[in-house]
Amino acid sequence: MVNRLATVTSPYLRQHKDNPVDWWPWSKEAFAEARRRDVPVLLSIGYSTCHWCHVMAHESFEDEAIAGLINENYLPIKIDREELPDIDAYYMNALQAMRGQGGWPMTIFATPEGSPFYAGTYFPPAPRGNLPAFTQVLSAVSQTWTDRRAEVTEMTQRMDRGLADMASAVSDALPAEAASELLSGEELDSAAESLLDSYDPAWGGFGKAPKFPPLMNLMQLLATFVRLGGTTSARGESADGRVGEALAPGAVDRLGADGHLEGELVLDCLIAVRSTFARIASGGMRDQVRGGIARYSVDRQWFVPHFEKMLYDNALYLRAAVQWAKVERALNPASKWLALAEREVTDTAGFLIADMSDGDRFIAALDADSLNAAGVLEEGVAYVVTPEEFAEVGEEGLLQLVDSPAAGELSGSVVAAIRIIDWLGMDDVPFDEEHPAPWTTSATAAQRDGLREMLDKRAQPARDEKTITEWNSLAITALAEAALYTGASEAVLHTGGAGTTDVAGAPGDSADTDSSEDWGSTAVHLWGAMVERFGGAGARIDVRRSFTGDTPGPGQAGLADWAQFIAAGITVRQLPESSVRVSDLMSLSASMFADFTAEGETLEVFDSMGDEILGVRASDPVDNTVPSGRSAAAEVALLLAEIGVDGSAESGQTGNASVSASSGGAAPADDLSTGGLLDLRDRLLGVYRALAGRAPRGCGHALWQSERALNPVRVATRDAELNRIATRHPAVTLITAETGVPAEDGSEVEVPDGTAIVCQGTQCSLPVSTAEDLIALLGA
Repeated sequence: MVNRLATVTSPYLRQHKDNPVDWWPWSKEAFAEARRRDVPVLLSIGYSTCHWCHVMAHESFEDEAIAGLINENYLPIKIDREELPDIDAYYMNALQAMRGQGGWPMTIFATPEGSPFYAGTYFPPAPRGNLPAFTQVLSAVSQTWTDRRAEVTEMTQRMDRGLADMASAVSDALPAEAASELLSGEELDSAAESLLDSYDPAWGGFGKAPKFPPLMNLMQLLATFVRLGGTTSARGESADGRVGEALAPGAVDRLGADGHLEGELVLDCLIAVRSTFARIASGGMRDQVRGGIARYSVDRQWFVPHFEKMLYDNALYLRAAVQWAKVERALNPASKWLALAEREVTDTAGFLIADMSDGDRFIAALDADSLNAAGVLEEGVAYVVTPEEFAEVGEEGLLQLVDSPAAGELSGSVVAAIRIIDWLGMDDVPFDEEHPAPWTTSATAAQRDGLREMLDKRAQPARDEKTITEWNSLAITALAEAALYTGASEAVLHTGGAGTTDVAGAPGDSADTDSSEDWGSTAVHLWGAMVERFGGAGARIDVRRSFTGDTPGPGQAGLADWAQFIAAGITVRQLPESSVRVSDLMSLSASMFADFTAEGETLEVFDSMGDEILGVRASDPVDNTVPSGRSAAAEVALLLAEIGVDGSAESGQTGNASVSASSGGAAPADDLSTGGLLDLRDRLLGVYRALAGRAPRGCGHALWQSERALNPVRVATRDAELNRIATRHPAVTLITAETGVPAEDGSEVEVPDGTAIVCQGTQCSLPVSTAEDLIALLGA
């Protein structure tokens, strides 16, 4: 049997290279062989850190008898969903259409043309509960293919039509004029209210178990809170009645301590964010020892995680924590809430660099499973501890073990810090330099050090070393935003300033300068390394979906890869040591919009370049575990428009030569001027009008961008202290060194030294030179 998986780029496929199953990778040759043999195709789709993928592999794909059934009656194809997301999305739609829900491993039976006719997820080797044995499924599908081919053909034709229609269903449901208009404040209020209808007041988050961290929705709610005047009301401005009293100094810190909503939208947005963040940050899904979060919580309480750690989750968690910290700093720079938010920023950024970076890139994921003492793969064994082991490190600090019925299969207990919730709600417990945050005490530090030393001795989870462009870019953006928030340049860092939080977790006057310098320089380095992998400065850039080492994976870059890559460049450009050029970003964006969008009655948006086997270009606007390609592209249009590309002279920029990208067609809006970008932004976001009120959990990133688009604020300054204020203000969308606004003579309106100019569109303030004046402008 030919081993076709031994040299592929996917770690997931290589995990199956020694199976007795005669696996093929996704290819035209595989389908041609299925046609030659006249057998159906068995598609097995998963990823390297998927626990149930490991289980099914061990139970079934390593079994000689089951492998014999597969090899005799099917053409088996193994697919890494992370390398080929468009293929995964197509078959996930089929699975959900047939079963009403989906997941991985995904098991699809298809014709030699790729058309699905039966689907499922995990199948056990013997009947279990409501699940048939995998052997029973294999036999039944084979018999159906042989004896009832006409029914299979009819079913696949219906499914093919349904999947093709699904791709444009949302766009087609909107009239052209509705899809071209940005969502109004009233519509965004309604979306926030609809989201809060599913809020869990006892444990935070939305819906029931299992709970995924709703990070994009938290950023949406934070932006709604700011738009509704939450941060200005906290300063006594525009405060009215009960809202003003609740947000007044001395009262605002009590909001969210018990998690229950107040019935006022502006207050409820803040309460839901605080409660959800606090529950996640104190629970077991958040790694209390090394930092970072797991993929989801098995239980409602955020106690017991599904232990795999994905790069995209941690990147989005860091982005959300930075947005949260900005809001808390505006409300009360000496609050417990801000201390917790900045703890999450610091620990998550540290985790990304320490555990998920690899020289010039971020890796994709850490596995849920690792080897136990008996040499057998076991979920969570690298993280859980027994009561006896925990007693050895001491029980005097913040950390403790938690019990949950969801932990019944684990060999130990999960470490959490749930007393943080009590601390946040105790008005009589002071928070100052003499009474620091509980996670910074010497007893807690001893617990963390002891647990880390103990856990580091165990076999560690496998690392998926793939570099996924989309996720890598998300992490770079998050790291750059964290660096901007804490002050990444030496000039900013050494300025200090009142109201910052020191590394002890108590109000102080110094930032964690070493960390923020590291975050900023790492973000700049990793973005430059991505450019080099795609062809380097001065060459035609070739964005790819993934790399294993320096070898590109089989998938073409999709819209999400391009958009997140460009967004990372825009964010990194705001760091003082960066040399990213606006002209490069514009060239990349022109290629992206030309290749992935097309003019029609409404703007057509495609997630991929299309697959030559399936012949379908995916177009899914839903924000799922990561932002959709469409909403990510909307962020690019929003940020590029705010740079003010019409008048950008790029004066004084040095470093990288121009990055160029060629396009295969005309852009949907050839006009990528500021006005053209704003129009494109609105058309990209307008389609979410159909989802915002009914399914806000499925468009959190799009709603966040819609909130930002209603009142974007750009601050142009080269002054270190004024830059520090701007980067920490929750209303600011972009920091630049130039105004991006053309003067009467056609040149760009410059920013005088030592001043800042605040712009909204083409309307800019007069230069201001004091912190007080800048804060007043930003609060207006």
